[in-house]
Amino acid sequence: MSQDCAAEEIADELLFKTGKALIAADFDGFSACFGFPHIIETEKAHRVLKGNDDLRTVFDDVVRYYVNKGVVDLARTVVEAGFLNADTIGSTHVTRLMQAKGIVLRKPFPVYSIIRRHGHLDWRIMSSVYAILDCAEHNAALVSEGVKSG
Repeated sequence: MSQDCAAEEIADELLFKTGKALIAADFDGFSACFGFPHIIETEKAHRVLKGNDDLRTVFDDVVRYYVNKGVVDLARTVVEAGFLNADTIGSTHVTRLMQAKGIVLRKPFPVYSIIRRHGHLDWRIMSSVYAILDCAEHNAALVSEGVKSG
């Protein structure tokens, strides 16, 4: 298996686990996929999560946003992933928020993440940059207590 294929498989597995956990409101399953400090960036803000308490706040805000918008599934596809070094992966994926009957909530958006090895087979997401340009409400759920930039 090529290194890029391995990186894509790792990224895809984390997308599957985090997506499933978000839809099921399973914080324990979600938090197992993240390392700290964790950085979240959006178009106008960023937030550094120092631990599970900070992650829980973001998780609850995003789950609440999904419930309010009728999101029942996340269709996420790895566009590209590759090793930056032996213990770090850079990955870009596209997310579509799915409502009932296969209706897409709005335009898909890309996310770039850094994934780092924390043990032999323990990969965790360390940072994510969201390019959500058409929904301030979704961005607010991600960085509601973030530092405004610009």
